[in-house]
Amino acid sequence: MSDPYLDAMRRGLSFASELGQRPGSVHLLVGISLGDGPMATVLANTVPGNTALGPEAGKGRSLRDVVAAAAAEFGAGAAVWQHIQAQEAAREFAAALGQRRAPQHLLAALLDQGVPEVRLALERAGIDPVAARAAALAAVGADAALPPLTMPSPVPAGTMDRAPLPVERLDARAWRVLGWRQDHLPLGQLHRRQQATSLSRLEDRAALRLADRLGLDDDQRYSLLRHHADQVRRRVADARPDLADPMRSAPRAGTRHPPGPAGRRLIVGWGAWLENRRTGLRDRWLELRTRAAYRGCPQA
Repeated sequence: MSDPYLDAMRRGLSFASELGQRPGSVHLLVGISLGDGPMATVLANTVPGNTALGPEAGKGRSLRDVVAAAAAEFGAGAAVWQHIQAQEAAREFAAALGQRRAPQHLLAALLDQGVPEVRLALERAGIDPVAARAAALAAVGADAALPPLTMPSPVPAGTMDRAPLPVERLDARAWRVLGWRQDHLPLGQLHRRQQATSLSRLEDRAALRLADRLGLDDDQRYSLLRHHADQVRRRVADARPDLADPMRSAPRAGTRHPPGPAGRRLIVGWGAWLENRRTGLRDRWLELRTRAAYRGCPQA
């Protein structure tokens, strides 16, 4: 059985893939418009007589054409975490009404989320967002005066493709300690790439322990991790470019351990256990060898 909500999602994700972009909220909006249900009609400004959405309705290009024509502009602001947030808001909205998720719930969530690219796409397509929202609310039997939907908390800053907090907003106590560690990295004791990789992991763990000790929230925790990891990687690359650790993936929300290097082959079963054991022993050995370099490290 066809699921209109999932169909809209698939169309949006497929559209982002066609453009070679990360899927964002604006792509989900296009996914809704490409369907054949009532919400697609609401967003189809090329449909004759669609004057309920404003005087400009029916005069512009379709949402798909608008976004495709300025793909680089719209894609620059697209973020996976944003479309995940919109999906969660749609789910909560439908649940509050005792309904199954549908494109109208998603459209209301996308409009209330307020992502600039969504607003810009509607404007260029000649679609009135206020009228579109009223149509979405009417389709689910909600009061037209319903306040904007409350958006679920986003993934922590510094995870997925959400940017970390800027350095000036980091906890000053934690960043002071990590800055000291960056200035005292035992770069002279690195002789092999695996040692540089171990050092990166050890510094990641130090940043996470520090965040835990200070009771920092996840935005601070993962932002500190990202900025500190970038500094460690840069300093290793400057001092020993032949040992520079390959770029690693951004941490996922909820992980309590730092991510490993990208490109590592997948090992399962006993092989995974042995590899993890060997990696742990290498990290511990480097930690013992370089302990003296961190004497005098300030306490937060």
